Amino acid sequence: MESPRPSIKEEGLQLKNYTHIIRRRADVLILFFVATVSVITIGSFIMEPVYRATTTLLIDPESPNVLTTTGMVELESQNYFSYKEYYQSQAELLTSYTLVKKVFNEFGLEEQFEYFDAKEPIKKFLKTIKVDPVRDTRLLKLNVDNKDPELAAKIANRMANLYVMRNLYYISRTELTNLLKNEYLKLESRVSEYAKVYKEGHPEMIKVKNEMAELVAKIEKEKKSVYDYDNIEDYLKPEAQHQLAGFKANNISVQDSAEIPVVPIKPKRALNIVLAVVIGIMGGIGMAFFSEYLDDTAKSIEDVEEIAPWPFLGSVPRMKGRGKRAELEKDVRVQRLPRDPVSESYRSIRTSILFSSTEERPLRSVVVTSPGPQEGKTTTLCNLGISIAQNGSKALLVDADMRKPRLHEIFNIENKNGLSDFLCGRIEFVSSVKATDIEGLSITNGGTHPPNPSELLSSQKMKYFIQEAERKFDFLLFDSPPVGMLTDAMIFSSMVDGMIMVIESSKTSKRTLARIYKLINSAGVRVVGIVLNKISIHGDDYYHRYYRHYYGKP
Repeated sequence: MESPRPSIKEEGLQLKNYTHIIRRRADVLILFFVATVSVITIGSFIMEPVYRATTTLLIDPESPNVLTTTGMVELESQNYFSYKEYYQSQAELLTSYTLVKKVFNEFGLEEQFEYFDAKEPIKKFLKTIKVDPVRDTRLLKLNVDNKDPELAAKIANRMANLYVMRNLYYISRTELTNLLKNEYLKLESRVSEYAKVYKEGHPEMIKVKNEMAELVAKIEKEKKSVYDYDNIEDYLKPEAQHQLAGFKANNISVQDSAEIPVVPIKPKRALNIVLAVVIGIMGGIGMAFFSEYLDDTAKSIEDVEEIAPWPFLGSVPRMKGRGKRAELEKDVRVQRLPRDPVSESYRSIRTSILFSSTEERPLRSVVVTSPGPQEGKTTTLCNLGISIAQNGSKALLVDADMRKPRLHEIFNIENKNGLSDFLCGRIEFVSSVKATDIEGLSITNGGTHPPNPSELLSSQKMKYFIQEAERKFDFLLFDSPPVGMLTDAMIFSSMVDGMIMVIESSKTSKRTLARIYKLINSAGVRVVGIVLNKISIHGDDYYHRYYRHYYGKP
């Protein structure tokens, strides 16, 4: 049975998820792209150019050749593979170690920087030489690369000329070797005749055998001299006219001598930049998906609900702006920019919270916390308090984060006569409550920094504070330390009607969230819901995800 194919709608959602990942990881993509393009571009411009000089050789396999030491090889009746093998052999001979070493020493290349410390300079030099057959022809291209264009041309021409001379020398010396062999056969015949007349030690017999031994030595010497390039040049210099005549009969000749190259073969800057752009884009996308794969944080509503299936109250997009002033403005965004989409998000969350209150389970006091620091719990608490007050209710914000109180900074009051002072019995309840410039909104600041915040929050005075506050206000919002770091939120969460968990997108790890979910569930705390904070907005993605959860999946 075939598995059902994904619908067009599902494929569209998958594509949207991919684009969402790329947008979310745009910093990784851009960083990889800029680094790749910069490194390759800078490298292309600072790299020393390399030039290529090319000499073209014509090789005719039907003429005398250099494949063997026994004479001319006839290839007329042989097939394509024989010709191919022949040209491969010529290419190997053209780059033979003996020839390459002679050229290397002749030009004093061992003194060049790139060969100065090389363990095997000849082999390194050999890598700069390449022989390419020209398809469907009898031509070979001898390519020599060097940073000096003039030297590249000289090396290419010198190698080609040495190879041609070696071939010419071989032809001439082969003829001489054949003559010596014929002479040797004649002497063998004479020995046979003398053997019928003379004894082994006869002077004539000894003379003939000595001549035979001399011929054998000459033949062996001629064979060895074919591969000695110094002997080749010594032999050809005094016979210039013979050399020219020999070139005409030679089966190997230089068709085009190498000229000094003008344009370097590398670096190919334009091509490198194009490749850098392609690699930067593709590699950047790959790095974006790889970093997404390694990222264990809860980024979306679905990620959070998969681990902690608490009610979803709403999402708040990331607000721009840096610095202390910008941070304070974020905390009272609903008051400063009431028509802003972010303010609308807080009003939607307020509505969700109020709808969570029922006759059986009334909701008048909540603690606002988060898994870790700097996830936006205080900002969420302040804006929710303002929106509740704007809705006509009397709201009280209580700074129960006595280790790091912030409400006094946000509402510009002194941090004295606060919650800790009331819990320690230094002031009355009424003295701990301060009115703000916003109608219907009051706050209780953290107060004097106490040595034992946890004990104070679990005291009977804390219960009394909540009871008094509920008599005078319609809704209480407590700002507590992060639940993942301290036990303060868990201690007095049983004293209030519920808990609101503020989770910053792409910050809290799924492992941490799972641990907190288990901890809160085991304590029997009522979680009113989740606020997903600081989410990235890309096109209509935020609104699509929010309304899909608000109204339910279509």
